[in-house]
Amino acid sequence: MNEAERQDAMAHWRELAVAVLTAAGAALGDEDTAVNGDAPGRAVIVLEDFGPEEIAVHATFFPQLQDLGGGEVGATPAQAAALELLEQISDDDPGAP
Repeated sequence: MNEAERQDAMAHWRELAVAVLTAAGAALGDEDTAVNGDAPGRAVIVLEDFGPEEIAVHATFFPQLQDLGGGEVGATPAQAAALELLEQISDDDPGAP
């Protein structure tokens, strides 16, 4: 494996580790910490092949987004950035509703 391939592999495994650890932390996290706002907000977006030309998009937020009514949600800065990315992805999809 050359240096470029090694760096690419490390980046791939780092991203995967962050996604897994974020999900595990959210599942095992201290509910009181999240409610008090002491925990950092997280958003994990997973893109996976769903077929020859389709992609499945999954998003997880920790702590959960807050419904503020009127189509608005309360989110941390990281979560707001993830929501913007998801919106851009859906805007790029000509078949999206």
